[in-house]
Amino acid sequence: MSKTTYVARPGVDWVNGQRVPKNREIVLTAAEAKFDLAQGRIHPKADAKPAASSKAKADKPESKD
Repeated sequence: MSKTTYVARPGVDWVNGQRVPKNREIVLTAAEAKFDLAQGRIHPKADAKPAASSKAKADKPESKD
């Protein structure tokens, strides 16, 4: 099974029976992450600083002056 890096939300000290390290990053399989993801306690690392999506940019009409 492949593993993904997740980031624990502030105030979360334990994830999947493991103490959250100081960098807040935890490497888990999808099965290991399922409960904490459902509870909103962790999120995939790629979502840590979401950039404006290309869809949001495409949906925004350009103004023509």
